[in-house]
Amino acid sequence: MTNSNLILIDGGEKKQNFVTLSQKKELQTKLLSSWELQRKAVGYTDHTITLGLRNVNEFLTLINKFIWEIDSEDIELFYEDLVGRNLAHSTRRAYQSNISTFLEYLRSRKSIEIYNTIGVRVPDVFDQFNKFFHRKDDNDVRVAPPKKDVLHLFFDSLKEGMRKNRKYSTVARDYVFFKLLGMVGLRIFELTMINVNDVRFDLGTSGIGKLHVRYGKGSRGTGYKPRWVPLLNDADVLMKWYLENVYPLFLEGEHDSRALFLSESGRRITRDAMRGNLRRRQEEIGIPTESMLSAHQLRHAFATDLAESGVDILTLSKLLGHSSIATTAGYLDASSDFVEKRIRIAQKKWKASLEDLEGDLEDEY
Repeated sequence: MTNSNLILIDGGEKKQNFVTLSQKKELQTKLLSSWELQRKAVGYTDHTITLGLRNVNEFLTLINKFIWEIDSEDIELFYEDLVGRNLAHSTRRAYQSNISTFLEYLRSRKSIEIYNTIGVRVPDVFDQFNKFFHRKDDNDVRVAPPKKDVLHLFFDSLKEGMRKNRKYSTVARDYVFFKLLGMVGLRIFELTMINVNDVRFDLGTSGIGKLHVRYGKGSRGTGYKPRWVPLLNDADVLMKWYLENVYPLFLEGEHDSRALFLSESGRRITRDAMRGNLRRRQEEIGIPTESMLSAHQLRHAFATDLAESGVDILTLSKLLGHSSIATTAGYLDASSDFVEKRIRIAQKKWKASLEDLEGDLEDEY
């Protein structure tokens, strides 16, 4: 007895079936859901699964095609977008890995269903010319800190915008959000996930308080890695001003009572929304595309400033939430006089210790 739902594949030709747009959308949603369940079954963390789905959906949204319609040129177009956003090589490779894994799953488990429904085979779009391979510098993540003049122009323009823009609340929110990235070195997703109760001015011995980063980036699918970050560089002053003067402006009507940074609709602001705001604000100011700063560059600026002031690499790795010091080392490609500054700091400490020793000897004899 034959199965009438099966179609004989002969001669390698595509068999185009008539399928409505809604049916195609339904099929793609079903395929993504099946992949999600499969990854849960084999033990991936919720964070890893969510990130994989987000990467694939971001790719499909950009190229505006269904997964069975993509080709190699679409992959190259997506890579251009990732490079244009100043994402590290390791991050771009993670996007590729999730897209490739999803396609492999479809070929192994869903190829007959796709052919029966759509009449096409699962495409093979990766080859030696468009595939990212593991590089020794994947942990190097060398990203140049933003140019000082661009940084000053950006924040000075936002401050001016707070005085003139009719949407004071959103400009002020963005100013505080992007300032904090450079003040305390958080990743953009980590900051979007901060709750009001995560701001603790009462913690620490220095009197500046701390942030509880609950959604710190884990490594190799281990899930989120929480940490505490001190409110350095006058971040405590900025945070108190925001909570007293800006945050209440977002509390009218229904809103997420937990989130520290809210959208105009009262929902927790998203990573993609803030990335878009960062680019849009710079476009409005007139900063050229090639000079635009990224959220990740603000994090690198934080690391560079602390390194040049003498903070050791182990302390930096804890502040940045790195699992490996090798990753932190990639942040320390600082200005040309970085080594000279560190030597001068060491010389001052050495000279001070000698003076203290001489003083002790004089007192003793």
